[in-house]
Amino acid sequence: MRPSSLLAILATFFVLSTGLVFDADKDLVAYFSFNSCDARDDSGQGSYGEMVGNVQCWCGVEDDGLLLDGEGARVLFSGPINDYFTTSDFTLSFYIKPEAQLPFPQSVLSKRSACDDNHVLDIVLDRRLDELTTVFRETEAKGFRNLGPDLPQGVWMHYALVRDGVYARTYINGKLVREARRCSGVDISNDAPFSIGDSPCVQTGRMRRFKGVIDEVRVYERALTNEEVLWLYELNPIENAQMDCVS
Repeated sequence: MRPSSLLAILATFFVLSTGLVFDADKDLVAYFSFNSCDARDDSGQGSYGEMVGNVQCWCGVEDDGLLLDGEGARVLFSGPINDYFTTSDFTLSFYIKPEAQLPFPQSVLSKRSACDDNHVLDIVLDRRLDELTTVFRETEAKGFRNLGPDLPQGVWMHYALVRDGVYARTYINGKLVREARRCSGVDISNDAPFSIGDSPCVQTGRMRRFKGVIDEVRVYERALTNEEVLWLYELNPIENAQMDCVS
């Protein structure tokens, strides 16, 4: 049995056994489908993304996504999306399709004022470590450690980060792969905009901008459960994604 089939069975079992249907819009505070080839907030909550540099429209996991060139291309977000990365629970979800086997770490998503260890959320594609490095800390000594999931086989991948009280969890393709715990709160509040491909570490030369396609970016103002993350992934499993826009 293929892993995707097993995921579908588990998601169906969750619905049948609990009598619940996952509402993908419940507590959704920002949603960027990129289906209009721009960075408007489809949740209607008032956030917006400014596309800078060579950002193109490309096929995504569901209709269109954004293709970034790995050089000057980036997306900077304004509005309420920036208010949810503080001390509260949240869920961040997105799909990526990397297009470059670079030896340098690539900035995927970031909310970080400087390339240091203070009040950081930074998600980095690192081929050297073969992982999606997840930097989530208040200071060098205070943060969630070892959250970076290994990169899966295949072209597309779905990533989710859940903050649930003193826990933080990362998921790949609907499956829980890492969990970390802190006995005290971790405050990642900062004034930097949430961004795609624009970590401050790009400016220092420690990272490169992400080269590839990103799609279906969602932020929830609560911690989704394991079952809900699986159900969210099953809305757009990677097996259904187009691999080549031309064909």
